[in-house]
Amino acid sequence: MTGEKPCCPAAAAKMIKKLALPDGSQVGIVNMESIFKEVADLKLADNEAIKKELLKRVKIYNYVAPSAEADYSKALLKEYKRQYGKR
Repeated sequence: MTGEKPCCPAAAAKMIKKLALPDGSQVGIVNMESIFKEVADLKLADNEAIKKELLKRVKIYNYVAPSAEADYSKALLKEYKRQYGKR
């Protein structure tokens, strides 16, 4: 994770990406693109390991209520697979 602070509100807004949860609601996730790249670089093959690693890294920058962790994990894996599944 880069840990770099954005220079302005416009740059900060670019760091937030929308994630669709299983119930259809959307949440903003800070650093999602860099988190996905970091996890892809780990070359994990098991979906459960990928979900666990994604959620662990997302929780560094974003609050995830304990009751929502399963939904976030499913949504993160789905989006991750959409972006990195064919590599």
